[in-house]
Amino acid sequence: MSYAASFAVMLIVLVYTMLAIHEAPRPLSARALGQGIGSLPSVMAEAGLLAVRHPSLSMLLAALALFLMATNPVEVIWPTYAKPMLDAGYANSMIGGLTAVYFFSVAFGASLAARISRLFKRRHAVTLAALFTALAAVQLALALQGGIVGFVVVFVIFAILLSASETPASSILHGCVEDRQRSTLLSLRSLIQQLGAAVGLVLAGAIAEGSSTTVAWSVGAVCLLVAAVLCVVLARRLAAGTR
Repeated sequence: MSYAASFAVMLIVLVYTMLAIHEAPRPLSARALGQGIGSLPSVMAEAGLLAVRHPSLSMLLAALALFLMATNPVEVIWPTYAKPMLDAGYANSMIGGLTAVYFFSVAFGASLAARISRLFKRRHAVTLAALFTALAAVQLALALQGGIVGFVVVFVIFAILLSASETPASSILHGCVEDRQRSTLLSLRSLIQQLGAAVGLVLAGAIAEGSSTTVAWSVGAVCLLVAAVLCVVLARRLAAGTR
């Protein structure tokens, strides 16, 4: 039933998108599609060279890879961690409700990003370092929770900090490249983050199987601290006016 409901909502979104968003039609052809696919290797090579030539970008991308390596296992594994804390008869409903709370918390965190940035005088790398450090502490606290009330409170804080970190990271990336390079760098950023998330899931799963989820998330917190250190170094480079 949950899959059927999800499918129905996706159909509603599809119909709404087709009716509510108006744009000039563009010609579609097999040739254009082939050209787009054929240019992919050169686009990714250009993005990689751009990152190599700009050490600040390399540090930012490395920090973001570590960030996803640490936090993605929490986003994926948390239901199995929280479910034993709940009454068996209502566990699935409670997990669904907590998932909704999580997404609302993500939206709230995004709305706080501008205020947090002003708090650090719009020094985006410093902001990111502070958020990663706080997120490491919260992830460690989440790993140590044994009751559902404490878990929910810490999980909401985790979601807020997770979302708030997106804005300073994007601001740094946009400030390091020219307009014509942004779409390419965004693609590279997405690829690196997904690779970091995939590696994190494999490692966290292996650690959790061999030891416990608590240990796996704690190792992730260490990765967040390493990412914070990279952001501190990045902040010094940007303050000195170097890329």
